[in-house]
Amino acid sequence: MKNLVAVIIPIYKEKLNHNEQISLKQCLKVLSSYPIIFISPENLDTSIYQHHAKDKVKFEVVNFSNDYFKNIDGYNRLMLSTLFYKKFLAYKFILIHQLDAYVFEDELVYWCKQGYDFIGAPHPPHENNKNEIQFLNGYGKIVSFINRLFNINHKISNVGNGGLSLRKTATCYKLVKYFKRSVKNWGTNNEDGFFKYWANILYPVVKLPSDAVALRFSIESEPSNSLNKLDNQLPFGCHAFEKYEPITWQPFINEKISH
Repeated sequence: MKNLVAVIIPIYKEKLNHNEQISLKQCLKVLSSYPIIFISPENLDTSIYQHHAKDKVKFEVVNFSNDYFKNIDGYNRLMLSTLFYKKFLAYKFILIHQLDAYVFEDELVYWCKQGYDFIGAPHPPHENNKNEIQFLNGYGKIVSFINRLFNINHKISNVGNGGLSLRKTATCYKLVKYFKRSVKNWGTNNEDGFFKYWANILYPVVKLPSDAVALRFSIESEPSNSLNKLDNQLPFGCHAFEKYEPITWQPFINEKISH
């Protein structure tokens, strides 16, 4: 029987800034009942992370090639590799928790039980800018046709941001395995967009939540407006809390955000 979920924390720095320490401390506190796995470049001194986790949680460090951690392009390649997901197929789900994310309380089992293949904070709708991959260009017409044909109200999902994201491991593994050409052509586009793209195309075989449901999982952009949509109820977590309206998050985060 597969384990339900593991918490994956990407690390690449030997020293953490103040906000990263806040993120890590909260993650280890709130999600301590789950396997904690740091993914790290081979040559990283992980002493600071072991110090934070020691005697608090069970954890392990899984190393990947240094090249995956040199820049964002390398990280995107790792998140779009069969190598990565194959490593964690023993878990039905993995929660990617970058150290610019913050979780408010443990709702992880609840979100696993919803059965989505990928969930993260909703993105603003893609604008298909010139010289970019034409993300779902023309797909809206197909959705409209399907809605008329079956008398339903399906919408394109803008889910979601990968920095705090729950992923069904086997689904992500199959997508990067069977769509190798798409992975190769993905270029410098962010990895989370790949799953957003193919999950929309493959609906309903691959399941994404609506934007409204995803907002209950995580908030990234426009925090004050997003919280209003939730009647000021906190989501499971947020991403980039020091980047987007940090003053909005300050009352809810245990230590003062520095920016």
